[in-house]
Amino acid sequence: MPLLNGQRIVVTGASRGLGRAMAVALAAEGATVIVTGRDLAALAMTKAAVTEIGGACETHALDITDANDVDDFAEKIWTNGPVDTVFANAGISLTKPATDTTDADMRRIVEANVLGSFATLRAFGARMLVRGSGKLIATSSDIGIRGSAGWVAYAASKGALNAMVKTLAWEWAPGLTVNAIAPGAFATDINAHLLAVPEVMQAISAETPLGRVGQADEIGPLAVFMAGSGSDFMTGEIISLDGGIKKS
Repeated sequence: MPLLNGQRIVVTGASRGLGRAMAVALAAEGATVIVTGRDLAALAMTKAAVTEIGGACETHALDITDANDVDDFAEKIWTNGPVDTVFANAGISLTKPATDTTDADMRRIVEANVLGSFATLRAFGARMLVRGSGKLIATSSDIGIRGSAGWVAYAASKGALNAMVKTLAWEWAPGLTVNAIAPGAFATDINAHLLAVPEVMQAISAETPLGRVGQADEIGPLAVFMAGSGSDFMTGEIISLDGGIKKS
């Protein structure tokens, strides 16, 4: 029997990249995946990828920076049945020297990666608490753990997300578990402009013990584990999937 048979799982930011890869992997294990994004054409491609493997998928437009929209979405989904697991994956990136990073830049990144993620976790967490069970997994980043030059706004937002996950794990235990996945450099659309620069790719390969960037489908098995029973005794953890670049 598939590992996630009968589960209903939400994946935000599933229009492409890691979100799409997670959705496909979860559906392959029997879950009905409820995917969101702002790019409806790209979201349709995610649904097509899930359908192609015989999986079940619902698509919904969602802007996580609108807290009311997020709560309305959660209520709409919940009326059709409880949600077992939520992957708060939606977010944005920015590479810029700190001295060039404006207040507007910082607000934009924090609004999506911190406030948007919190709105998602709060909306579904509140409903899971009433039921007494549920799993919440946020997408963080290795940069939120180790830092990196040129990533001040992004690193700050993911560091805040990590602290949020650890705090919610305490507050919502024992009924709910709250964890995060912290990917390193992956070959996805959001990183394509950086990975296209040979010097950047060479630097990443040289600094990473496994000597390469990750491929999107490599996050799928971890997502399945986090949604499945194998993670039942895990909460407040930031799980690195970075080829070893964190080093400590």
